[in-house]
Order: sequence, then structure tokens, then C-alpha cells
Amino acid sequence: MQEVEINGRTFHIKKLGARQQFHLARRLAPIIAAFVAGASADDAAKGLAGIDLSKIGEELAGLSDANADYIMDTCLAAVTYRDDENKRDYPIQVRPGVMRYDWIELPEMLRLCVAVIQDNLGGFMAAAPSGLTEKGAA
Repeated sequence: MQEVEINGRTFHIKKLGARQQFHLARRLAPIIAAFVAGASADDAAKGLAGIDLSKIGEELAGLSDANADYIMDTCLAAVTYRDDENKRDYPIQVRPGVMRYDWIELPEMLRLCVAVIQDNLGGFMAAAPSGLTEKGAA
């Protein structure tokens, strides 16, 4: 279980089941492809500054509401908040689309979703053959 701190608050990221990981990766595939297409080998040294974010933005804008909700709800369902006063973890989502805490706003939600994606799909993305992103790859 990964621990993430955002704005002084501690969150725990749990592992998703294999089928959830598959469905999450499937819905994220166009965004990840746009990210890879917008990056070059030289971009690794530059960080995000060298990546064409317009392609990623276009793919995000093109996501159906149902797919966007699936991505957000699946990711946020894997997150708990550590209440240090009660020494207990609480799910941050009451049910899909409904947050338990009103102090979790869009920037925090996005950072938590990225943490879930990295923790759950990072090994999958690293295992992808490098030739898949090269021109002419079969």
C-alpha cells in the first residue's frame, strides 16, 4: 500500500484487482498514447516542459463522460484518508461520484488519481515493448 501526502494530509493507495487494472488501462490507452507521441527521447531531460500537452488535452476532452467517471471513480475508490486523531483510515469516496470530504477538490483528486494510476499501472507500462512507440513497429 502506497502512502501519499498532499497538503499535509496522508492518503493510502490500495492495489486494484487485475480486471480493474485492465479496464482502467483500456480507458487510459488513448491518453497514454498521446503522452508517448508527444514525448521524444530528449524530453526525458526536460520533464513536462518538452512534451506537447495539447495532444493529451485533446484525448482528455474526447473522453466520454462515462469513461471519465469510470477512471475517476475507480481511482478514488482505491484511496483512503488517514485520520490521525482517530488512528483510522476512511474511504474518501462514499459512493461513485460522491466525496466524503468537501476539502478534497479537483487538484487533490487529480493528484490522487495519478498516484493510483502510477501505483497500479506503472509496472504494466514499464513492461510494454519499447519498439511499440517507434515508427514502423508492427
